Amino acid sequence: MLTSVSGGASTTGELMTIERVSVLHRAPLFAEVPGHALVAVARLLEEVHVDAGATIIEQGALEDWLFVVAAGSVRVHVGDRTLAVVDAGGVVGELAVLAPAPRAASATAVEATLLLRLRRGPFEELLEDRPEIARAVIHTLARLLQAADHGPESTDA
Repeated sequence: MLTSVSGGASTTGELMTIERVSVLHRAPLFAEVPGHALVAVARLLEEVHVDAGATIIEQGALEDWLFVVAAGSVRVHVGDRTLAVVDAGGVVGELAVLAPAPRAASATAVEATLLLRLRRGPFEELLEDRPEIARAVIHTLARLLQAADHGPESTDA
């Protein structure tokens, strides 16, 4: 089951902005973004609570968001073949916010998991307004692509 927690009024279990910033800081995609700039990213995030076994990303789906795992873990897979298990602080589906295309893999919650969803439209607007975020993300993606060329398979679903 996928349930969203809307922004605005405080809801039991909803993360505060500083907690979201902390999660983003651990995520490789945002590791080089200055802390003060992460606040702007954190404000764009939508909390999504999923039960164990819930499909988060369906292979072949055309979507324009990524998920940062705030708590729990997610299995990235093609059919029965596991490509990676992404724990808290990890990101799945990161290419979708930059260049939407059919998802290369599926992602399933291994346990009850809290995800932070970042949609492409608001993120693109932020990148235009805050070039330091764009530079940091581009640098990190380039580094991750270089590592993928020499290491294990990518976890982008």
